[in-house]
Amino acid sequence: MSVLTIISVVGILTGLTNVRVGPLQLEDLALLVLLGFCISKLAGSAFSFRISTRLTRVFWSHTLFLLTLFSLAVIAVRLTFYPLDEASFLRQPIIFSFSRLVQLGAIVCGFLWLTNVFIRQKSLLISAMNVYWWTGIVCALYGILSYVTLSFFPFSPPAIFGAYINADNSLRLCGFFNEGGPFGLYIISVFVIGLLRRHMTGRRLGVGKIAILSVAMLLSQSKFGLLAAVLLGLYFITSAVSFKKKAFYFVLATAIFLGVAAWLDLGTQLVGYLISYQNIEEEVSVRGNSDYNLVIGRVSALHIVPKMIAAHPVTGIGFGNYPLMRNDPLYLGGLPTVTEVEDLPGLGIPGIAAELGIPATLWLLALLFIPYRVSRGKATILVVSALFQPLAHILAVQLTFFYPWFVSACALAASYYEDRNSRLRSEGRTHFTSSSTPQGIYPQRTLPQTE
Repeated sequence: MSVLTIISVVGILTGLTNVRVGPLQLEDLALLVLLGFCISKLAGSAFSFRISTRLTRVFWSHTLFLLTLFSLAVIAVRLTFYPLDEASFLRQPIIFSFSRLVQLGAIVCGFLWLTNVFIRQKSLLISAMNVYWWTGIVCALYGILSYVTLSFFPFSPPAIFGAYINADNSLRLCGFFNEGGPFGLYIISVFVIGLLRRHMTGRRLGVGKIAILSVAMLLSQSKFGLLAAVLLGLYFITSAVSFKKKAFYFVLATAIFLGVAAWLDLGTQLVGYLISYQNIEEEVSVRGNSDYNLVIGRVSALHIVPKMIAAHPVTGIGFGNYPLMRNDPLYLGGLPTVTEVEDLPGLGIPGIAAELGIPATLWLLALLFIPYRVSRGKATILVVSALFQPLAHILAVQLTFFYPWFVSACALAASYYEDRNSRLRSEGRTHFTSSSTPQGIYPQRTLPQTE
């Protein structure tokens, strides 16, 4: 299988998180195959191969981080688990945490492998961004068509349907994601890749494609997607070269934000979250234990996660163990136990800190901001694309979603090409072609094989 085929498959599957083979997402399956490929190449090359020296520290930092998480998972075996009802083999206590670590290892491997091949050949980076951009357009169109169909012909859609009816009978677009929230953040990532692609190739996004993505974003009703768009937009505004441009962008961004907030009835939703959090025990007594909008997810996690962090601030409860430990009476207080479904906190970094502990979470943040440190001082879109992943994980996106890692791989490689271009311009040399290999970027060094 060619490198371009692997990149295309991974780029497409990042937007199809709800497409599964049994318990495994197709995205996870592809990344596990890639991990196996890298391990076989590592063993077949006597544990030596070439990797860009730009990635040496990144490679070892991520490797040591994964080994640390494995050690923390071993330490967490001493804790008491509360198994889920009718859970599969991979969701059994202890096995669940280590299976999630393998999943995360495959994701980190995919991130490093992609970054390495992007640095080695610019045309592969361009192809990856093209695939990601068009996949996002297709997913947005599928979601819009599903939304329209469900609005005219209400029915109970299958899990893979691109829209769904909420518990409050509101209609939301989700594409190939479980919910509208993460899909909205995915749409923002597609916008970011589209702008990065334009920066590197000169290809415009197109009014029609922008309209499709914008409509999908609105119909997803993603509050975190809206927040990410606002924060990244504010960075654009502060980076404007003149006061007039800053003022214009600020007024435009404010108008768009207020319009979208009114469309989503954002104020009412936020007040509802606050009331549910403050009066959760009373709400449970009124609405019952079966109302999953109340007893699982963010509202209950706001009560559970701080207690987890307080109980295990250094070692955490083990990566992936939240669903198996959230029913501990020490954390629940007056909340009901939930064993029928796999509950996730949805709180971003606080939820991650509960599983990893505070020191490992700070280390993770340092790793996530590596692309930002590399791109700092360069073109604004490079910095914005580098900031997307840490912002996404801080807000709500799970570490085991690959699309933020894909964006970071593109941002990191693009920043290295920007260094190369600047050096060539300063030396008065001719710009290399898109298919050339930027040898000056990566003097070779012997390291474990990733390609």
